[in-house]
Amino acid sequence: MAVIGKIRKHSVILLLIVAIALLAFILGDFIKPGNSGLKEFITIDNDEISYYDYMDKYNYYSGLLKDNNAENVEYEANNYTYNEMVDSIILSKQLIPLGISVTAEELNELMAGDNPHPDARRFFGGPEGKYDKQIAQGFLANMDQYDSAVVAAYLYWENAIEKQTLLNKYLNMLGKSYYLPKVFARKMQEESEMKAQVLLTHIPYTNELVSDDKIKFTEDDIKQWYEKNLYRFPQDQEMRNIDYVIFEIKPSEQDLQEIENDVRQKYAEFVASAEPEKYINSMVDSRYDSTFFKQNKLPSHIDTLLFNAPIGTLVEPFIEGDYWMFAKLLNVKDRPDSVHVNFIFVAKEGMQNAPRKEAESKLLIDSAFMALLSGQNFYEVANQFSDFKPNPQNDSARIWLIDSSSEVFFDRSTAQSLFDTLYQHVPGTMTKYESQYGTWIFIVNHRTNFEKKIQVAIGKRIIEASTETFDNIESAANNFANGTDNYEKFDKKVKDLNLNKRNFERLTAMAYTIPGITSNAREIIRWAFDEETEKGNVSNVFHLDDIFVVATLKSIYPEGNMDLEQVRTFVETMVKRDKKAEKLSSLLTASMAKSKNLQTIASQYKSTVDTVMVTFNDRNFGHYGPEPGLIGKIFAQKPQSGIQLMKGDMGMYVINVVDVKIPSSLQMDDNQSKNTEMQQQQQSMMYQNKVQNSSMPALKKVYKIVDNRYKVF
Repeated sequence: MAVIGKIRKHSVILLLIVAIALLAFILGDFIKPGNSGLKEFITIDNDEISYYDYMDKYNYYSGLLKDNNAENVEYEANNYTYNEMVDSIILSKQLIPLGISVTAEELNELMAGDNPHPDARRFFGGPEGKYDKQIAQGFLANMDQYDSAVVAAYLYWENAIEKQTLLNKYLNMLGKSYYLPKVFARKMQEESEMKAQVLLTHIPYTNELVSDDKIKFTEDDIKQWYEKNLYRFPQDQEMRNIDYVIFEIKPSEQDLQEIENDVRQKYAEFVASAEPEKYINSMVDSRYDSTFFKQNKLPSHIDTLLFNAPIGTLVEPFIEGDYWMFAKLLNVKDRPDSVHVNFIFVAKEGMQNAPRKEAESKLLIDSAFMALLSGQNFYEVANQFSDFKPNPQNDSARIWLIDSSSEVFFDRSTAQSLFDTLYQHVPGTMTKYESQYGTWIFIVNHRTNFEKKIQVAIGKRIIEASTETFDNIESAANNFANGTDNYEKFDKKVKDLNLNKRNFERLTAMAYTIPGITSNAREIIRWAFDEETEKGNVSNVFHLDDIFVVATLKSIYPEGNMDLEQVRTFVETMVKRDKKAEKLSSLLTASMAKSKNLQTIASQYKSTVDTVMVTFNDRNFGHYGPEPGLIGKIFAQKPQSGIQLMKGDMGMYVINVVDVKIPSSLQMDDNQSKNTEMQQQQQSMMYQNKVQNSSMPALKKVYKIVDNRYKVF
């Protein structure tokens, strides 16, 4: 069924959801402490994205993600909103001077032309892709006659398609701007054909002559190497380094025993109860669910024991996940999964903005019912009497009711009660149904096949720490935090108490997770990036679900280049390698002064003489590993010029360049000419792919972006 049809079917429900969402937005986020006066929420050079505009779009995307049961909703919605809004501003800064646009005629073709954009095709044609140009253009010509939810959905997709088209035009322009001259392509082809043959002996940095214990270096050596190689360590955003201690809130052995005793007592009472449903509802952690479940839809232990058991069968207490459970089979029925119906709805006074009185509502329902009984066309009757105004082109007053689902009718209780009533009617039946919202007339069209389902009363008891245990753990966390006001005291207490200290070195302002902290980590991250939090500060105790956390800000790494402490391990490794290279170079230079024979030198260092064939484009040097710099040096040598000492990343090499073959660009046969053309095509495709993947990240580095989202989220 077309997307428009689907939206129209649920239009009143959607509008209700939208109204509730907007109310929550206005009463919730807009008056969040500290937010109402937030300025410069996000700035891109001189352009600003206000908090209110951002939250409007953020709430929209988070609502979509929640409706689709997405994980990490806040993280995904935040990233999507940020990228879309920032990218749009940056793109407009590029497009306007270049004169790139999408005309009204072009947009109309994209939405309702002969060959529309795939998203427009899906909107008007549904998942099956049965796009109809006439329907699409009819919709555009009569948009004012459609529900606001449908129009809002269309405008969203139109806007998205326009933005995507603009981006594609811009990226295509960038991609087409690349041209590789034939002479350059041939040069690249030559380099791929350059070959060298070398004889060598290799003395690795793991050689016993330069073992780690024989190498010494100073802090000045480390600093000098770091400063000389600073270009290796770009950092495009500020990062912070935190240490933290987690106090897990978990039940003690005594708690576990008391919970088990309580569960077994309740199970005995449950077995004796004449009303198991009411008993389940009397339990703190349980609520009776009257759903009839298909096989494999219940907890596996319950499903296995009860699905083919007689009514009244009991399941003794068992543990699954964080719960003790027990159960009793109450009923077995053959039921369908869904029922297809036509409907008419007349709202009660006050619902759907209906001004009518109860008597007027009853008169409308009775009139509609009698009109249908007399054989009048359903859509004519519905358009005359129903508060849902259906569209016969997309069957907007025909829906599937799903067993155990609240997808359509406001709340699960109403939806389930409605399904339980309607599935028992044979197709062709017409009936009324009263609800708190109004009165429905249903015509049952179809039922899916009946299959076996079971109804089960399930008792649950969460396995959690007792109040006493909780208080003890909280006290331990507070005792650790009290008087711990700097990093040194934090570190000392960790050691004195033999606690497990954790570290997160590359924490970013908009991170959502910290290792070992599964939820609500944003509280700690906001603290770490707060303008008042200084290096060495220790936090108060954070209570995050089932843990307490105390953190300390160990280091602040500013935007620009990584701090030496961030890369110290790597830098020390490189300094050590250079010191080893210096020592081996001194030893090998002395050896080469005494002998020019590779075999003699190899024997002296317990090595072998090896032959390696290498091409200029190779990254790996034979079996020795990646040596791009060494390979470049080899091709700069004249063949047969004797042995030479060369420094590599994997060790020191004594090398004799036997032969170097470099093809001439002056003469090309047909194959070489074709290879050159292929090189041009490949480089062009590689560039266009690079444009597609890296243009927006590259543009973000061009503009000065100030992102203050971390103060809010």
